[in-house]
Amino acid sequence: MQQVDVPKIFVSYSWSSPEHEEWVLELAENLMKDGIDIALDKWELREGDDPIFFMESMVNDPTITKIIMIIDEKYTDRANQRHGGVGTESTILSQELYSKRDKNKIVAVIAEPDAPKPIFYAGRLHVDLSDSERYAEEYEKLVRWAYDKYKYEKPKLLGSAPSFIVAEDNQVALFTNTQYRMAIDALEKGRSNASSLVKQYLDKLYLELPKFSLLDDDSNVEEAFKQKLEHFQPHLYEFKKIVDTVCTHSNESKIFKHFRSFLESLLNLLTVIPNQRSRLTADLELFCFLNYQIFLSLISILIKNEEFNELKEILDELYMLPENFYHRHLLDKKYMTFSVFLPREYNFIENTLKSRMYSPLGDLVKDYSDNQVISFEEMCEADAFLFIKSLTLNLQDDDFYRKRWWPHLSFYIANHRHLALKVFVKSERASYFDEIKKVLNVQDLQFIEDILNINKDNPYAPNPFIPKWTGSFAQFDLKVLSNLEKLHKS
Repeated sequence: MQQVDVPKIFVSYSWSSPEHEEWVLELAENLMKDGIDIALDKWELREGDDPIFFMESMVNDPTITKIIMIIDEKYTDRANQRHGGVGTESTILSQELYSKRDKNKIVAVIAEPDAPKPIFYAGRLHVDLSDSERYAEEYEKLVRWAYDKYKYEKPKLLGSAPSFIVAEDNQVALFTNTQYRMAIDALEKGRSNASSLVKQYLDKLYLELPKFSLLDDDSNVEEAFKQKLEHFQPHLYEFKKIVDTVCTHSNESKIFKHFRSFLESLLNLLTVIPNQRSRLTADLELFCFLNYQIFLSLISILIKNEEFNELKEILDELYMLPENFYHRHLLDKKYMTFSVFLPREYNFIENTLKSRMYSPLGDLVKDYSDNQVISFEEMCEADAFLFIKSLTLNLQDDDFYRKRWWPHLSFYIANHRHLALKVFVKSERASYFDEIKKVLNVQDLQFIEDILNINKDNPYAPNPFIPKWTGSFAQFDLKVLSNLEKLHKS
């Protein structure tokens, strides 16, 4: 717990009536209960003491950090007329107020409805404890003032200028920074408008993404492709941060509906309009890859935060394909499963950017993985889980291969690791496994057993449902990755 200095406050007031004195005494006792040391004449003065000397000593006492003036009509009248003890006090207080640099040392507390403030204090802010309905709110303000811990304070850290301000002339920068910061702030503070602000951010991101388009006049398409990918990464980080903050600070399912709508809108970036200027193949592959990064990041973060209900909704969703969708093999389809976010044609990436790699797409994701919010390892595991999820579809369906998720990143798991995926290790706990089975839409892992038994009697016939990387010794060990031996007994 944070350590704070104990404030010491002198209370100046008028002995207007026994009721008013009791009101002041009760306030002083409440402040003491809140850890504030109160100097009050009723507690400090004894027979024979000099009240004027006491008051002067309190104002000049270096241990007194603050002074409260309790304002009722009689106090103000005596202060303005410089009459009696209050008049003497107000003379000293007015000098204190205007001669010292600390203008925040003295505050007026209104104790009586519509009581005017003394002339020397007129125009300054005050605390109003005269309204019983607002007493608690105003009392909190008084306590915050005593401790110099205000509800609204200027942030101590100065942030950086938005990306669209500091971007180089040749750098693509999206105007999403304002919406991003407003959404993050609303989520962290639990504000009621958080959902709408997240939607505004996602809408803005979608509208800005076309700025990454490759142009016909790009002299070096390969360099332009790499540069656009590089410029996209700060915006991908913003997206990941938004998703992670939603998982951490909000339980509103409506926000996740915004993510599903956003994913569907991304497909509009993958259209080829007939009878118009042809679109660069590399440009289509770039946007396929951007969508791929966004989708994988979202799934990885949901798994990491164990948001299994929302994960199930996204993976069970059917996404409407836009008119003139680029993928020629899907032209007869109106809806597709989550596998629509898997790049199907990536010849430019494979032949130009990653010609020597066993897993071109996986290696490109690895190049731009920054381990912020989620690690590359977590993305690899999410990728493998998506493949296993796609295996729960009807293998006999003629459309299965179009619906299957090919685990490009899983090469990095298959190549060096022989351990179960984290979600299936945790599934050794029955309650956790129940959640995973709901996401997979299965009762058990019999479907994996069935797949492993395909061509089991013919060791020379490859299993068509097990991923392999041509020329590589990497093996996607479905049995190990799914923790089948332990979970199939559950």
